Amino acid sequence: MKLEFKVLIYSMINNLVISIIKVIGGFIYGLGSLMADGLHTFSDFVTDIVCLIGSKISKKKPTKYHPFGFGKVEYLTNLFVGIVLFLLGIYIIISAFFKESVIPPLSLLFLLIGVFLLKVIAIVIMHKIGEDINSGVLITSVEESKADLYSSIGVMIITVLLQFSDRIEILKYCDIVGSILIGLIVLKTSLKILVDNSLSLIGEVDDDENAINKVKECLSDKKIKDCDIELIKYGSYYKLQLDLELDPKLSLRQITNLVNKLRKSLLRHRSLKIKYVTIYVTNKLER
Repeated sequence: MKLEFKVLIYSMINNLVISIIKVIGGFIYGLGSLMADGLHTFSDFVTDIVCLIGSKISKKKPTKYHPFGFGKVEYLTNLFVGIVLFLLGIYIIISAFFKESVIPPLSLLFLLIGVFLLKVIAIVIMHKIGEDINSGVLITSVEESKADLYSSIGVMIITVLLQFSDRIEILKYCDIVGSILIGLIVLKTSLKILVDNSLSLIGEVDDDENAINKVKECLSDKKIKDCDIELIKYGSYYKLQLDLELDPKLSLRQITNLVNKLRKSLLRHRSLKIKYVTIYVTNKLER
């Protein structure tokens, strides 16, 4: 079982447990913001399932009609996540206006702190592994989980403020305001996911200086006079498009040997995550 798959399974179980605790807690104590927070976490569980399916499909081998593989399927699943979150954000905001104000027991804070810590641990694990293996699915899941973390902090603040609502009239509206803010956080996260993955889906070039410098290290041959590098995102891997300006005195055989050597070197460079290389040769690059 691959590491990415294991992390997604862990995240799914974690989100399901947390969402059940929050929804039941919100229902028992009549706290609308906690119920909204629970629904938000449950959406994490649902989208983890979608991401898991997308991750599996994106790892399929290339075919005749899809010569560069299925890495971009990750962007489609992430777009679905964004749409689900967008609809959920609207629902949370609308439902906030139909909740009555209540004063939950202060002991509810212990429950909230407990689920908060569970979420923090999951985020740290997903972030570290997602960066290490360059997983678009895990990185998107981290962004979504951060929003859930912020909304949980908001529910804690609301619980404390509501303790004083019998003396300060305006604090009775904390639960409604909190639910609306949670809905807005969900909407903001959904829009970011939708925009980022829409750009990647149509073929976004990665301008990561670290990755580009690693490619340049492989182009240290003196026969290469200049180069133009484009790293195109394909989910968890790259398609490299390389324009090389070579010494015009090179023979056709020398050029062929050099190109083959570079291709093998780039594909074997594990930290670059390059799966496909296209090399164009010229005696002068246009700038």
